[in-house]
Amino acid sequence: MIKKISENSILESLDAYAAHADVLSDGPLSNIFAYRAFDLRDRFLAPFPDFRSALEALQSDTSYLPEMSGEIVAYCRDGRWFEIPTRFYIRRPPRFADREAAERWVRERQQAIEQGKPGAKLMGYVVARPGDPIEKQIDDALAFRDCRLVGPEENDELCERVARWLADQVNTDY
Repeated sequence: MIKKISENSILESLDAYAAHADVLSDGPLSNIFAYRAFDLRDRFLAPFPDFRSALEALQSDTSYLPEMSGEIVAYCRDGRWFEIPTRFYIRRPPRFADREAAERWVRERQQAIEQGKPGAKLMGYVVARPGDPIEKQIDDALAFRDCRLVGPEENDELCERVARWLADQVNTDY
């Protein structure tokens, strides 16, 4: 996704140190001057000097539901911007390892509903709707994927992969 945006609009009302625009590189990413991190409540208003800083902001305790809505955008001096694909930093593992585990969960929830346990009808509603036939609930549960942000232990490798991806984007999309 490419959209023109000016460097001045990003750096508006920030000095060079607050915006980190004074840190220039001469490598393949020298055209990128700032990164922004977005969470559900848009808590990170200031730009970041590099991808790692933006990623660490999403990984921080300040971030609100980054695994559900996290985004990182790189801004170029020529007005282009690139949204870093979430596949780099958000993992979507299956909730259940196999059909047996999904079926066990559905049947346990169904039993809780039949016993009238408080909140049982709402438990796992996003995974599988309790009013659907059992087989559909099992299929839905088996297909459901959780969302989680990568851990800090993955940051080094991730930053290298994103840098290669960004270098390709910056050099081929213009």
